[in-house]
Amino acid sequence: MKYDKLIALFFCLTIFFTFFSGIIRDDVDEAAYLELANEPQFDCVGQVFHDTTVTGSCVLINSQFALTAAHVLLTNDTRQDTVKMNGQVYTTHIPVNVRVANASNIYFQIYGRKVRAKKLILHPEYLKNLEKGDCDIALIELEEPIQSIVPAHMYTLTDELSSNVVGVGFGASGKANRPDSIVIQGKKIAGENVVDKISGAKYDGKETILSCDFDAATFKGCNKMGSPTPRPLEYICAGGDSGGGLFKQSGEDWFLVGICSGGGTNLDQLMKTGYYGQVMDRTRVSVFDGWIDSMMAN
Repeated sequence: MKYDKLIALFFCLTIFFTFFSGIIRDDVDEAAYLELANEPQFDCVGQVFHDTTVTGSCVLINSQFALTAAHVLLTNDTRQDTVKMNGQVYTTHIPVNVRVANASNIYFQIYGRKVRAKKLILHPEYLKNLEKGDCDIALIELEEPIQSIVPAHMYTLTDELSSNVVGVGFGASGKANRPDSIVIQGKKIAGENVVDKISGAKYDGKETILSCDFDAATFKGCNKMGSPTPRPLEYICAGGDSGGGLFKQSGEDWFLVGICSGGGTNLDQLMKTGYYGQVMDRTRVSVFDGWIDSMMAN
């Protein structure tokens, strides 16, 4: 691939995958990730639709409410623009007039059942400054209860650091060393990682972001934090995973510890090792436990 085409590819990937269903290890078959996603403790993970368009993932936390990322529930108009890069001109679509979607246009889908939203509850700190993106968490109150799915158990402790975790969602997927292979397929994929860092803006005196990097077995220079040893099913989230769940096992039970809020793409790293070495961020559920309970009680 010529350099100018490579730059164009990276530019497109940055636009469409700023918010990283799962980019997986190149030395592990995708079937193992799909099998993990189908384990019953992850039945609670579904999708968010804006009318007929998928906008992200979400997690059922009781029969009447699903938890997702606040940015999944935004809508916008677009303004076409052009960008010149390496002598070529590329067309971009810049979001303008960003706003909260109308609840009547939002649906929660899980195992083929589609339920309309009754109310969208975005965290007020997120709404104060959309550009900052702090407190990227929201509730979807459903018009009809879903009784057939066991909801996620909410994590309330603050010992997530260095925990082995599993992320689950729908969206783009492909091999980490092949950025050009990443496509949106709508598959439910689950992958493993480790909570390497807790940071971000504070809420009630506690940091709000859980971060994991994508470690590689064969590529050097990928470790950004924590242990450099990848998990057997190491992965990071991708476009379509926003709002999906991050789960931790404690004893016999699995608990929801994070909601996919994004990450970002380091272009220098992408050129060297693909998606290995990239970082994903999750909104820390335990920090917002009180807010979630109070919103569901209203």
